[in-house]
Amino acid sequence: HVRADLMASLEDLRLDYVDSFLIHWPQACPATGRAPAVRRSGAHAGPKDTGCMFPLEADGRYASDNDCHFVETWQVMEDLVDEGLCRSIGLSNFNRRQLQEILEHATRHRPAVLQNECHPYLQQKDLMDYCCSQGIVFQAYSPLGSSDRPWAKAGSITAGLPPTGYEVLTDPKVVAIAHRLDKSAAQVVLRWHVQRGGTAAPKSVTAARVAENISVFDFELDPGDMAELGTLNCGWRHCIWGETSMHPDYPFKDELPHGYVAPPVPSVLGGPGL
Repeated sequence: HVRADLMASLEDLRLDYVDSFLIHWPQACPATGRAPAVRRSGAHAGPKDTGCMFPLEADGRYASDNDCHFVETWQVMEDLVDEGLCRSIGLSNFNRRQLQEILEHATRHRPAVLQNECHPYLQQKDLMDYCCSQGIVFQAYSPLGSSDRPWAKAGSITAGLPPTGYEVLTDPKVVAIAHRLDKSAAQVVLRWHVQRGGTAAPKSVTAARVAENISVFDFELDPGDMAELGTLNCGWRHCIWGETSMHPDYPFKDELPHGYVAPPVPSVLGGPGL
């Protein structure tokens, strides 16, 4: 129901096409395979027979459509480009092996962008280099390493501070560079993304911070600053969404604890983040 998903979104947005349409996660979970997962039916978790966006089984775990594979989804998305319903298509939260599989099966349209979590604590250099070699734009989500701080919520397998003992924006190395340049820590991190050659999608609901986040083109980090920030890479991923890990296409299995079993979804949770 890829087409149905897009058509519902176009109707909601009152548009004839979108510029970019992404597969948000490689695993069809939470999903039932029976109906589009659109926001109008409720952007929350609930029993699968209610038609909500994040359907649950009777045991409280996410419903998982294990018969669906992302290559099939991609092939339909290629048709949508040909029909003028979207101008480009891309991926999000895919690992390198999964990205390679898409490239092997893309017959008419290659991914324009790969959007994955990336920040100084998860620098993704190998994946960025691979994207560059394939002409794919790498875009960082959660580029400041926070994303509403889902790791601070009880029950998350990433609960607690990162292994450094600091949030990215309070890390002493980031703060020291920001102080020397008379910039905010967020501006330093976003400038780091720019100078690495990737793109970043910061999120804020505060007007002053939105303006601050775009004001990163009037200064540069010197080679010493870039090298110092490069030492922060500790492989810390906070958007792991382990509750969907029962699906065979879940992308981060090697980052889950040994013996981890996808748990029931806490009532306070809905979409990805834990």
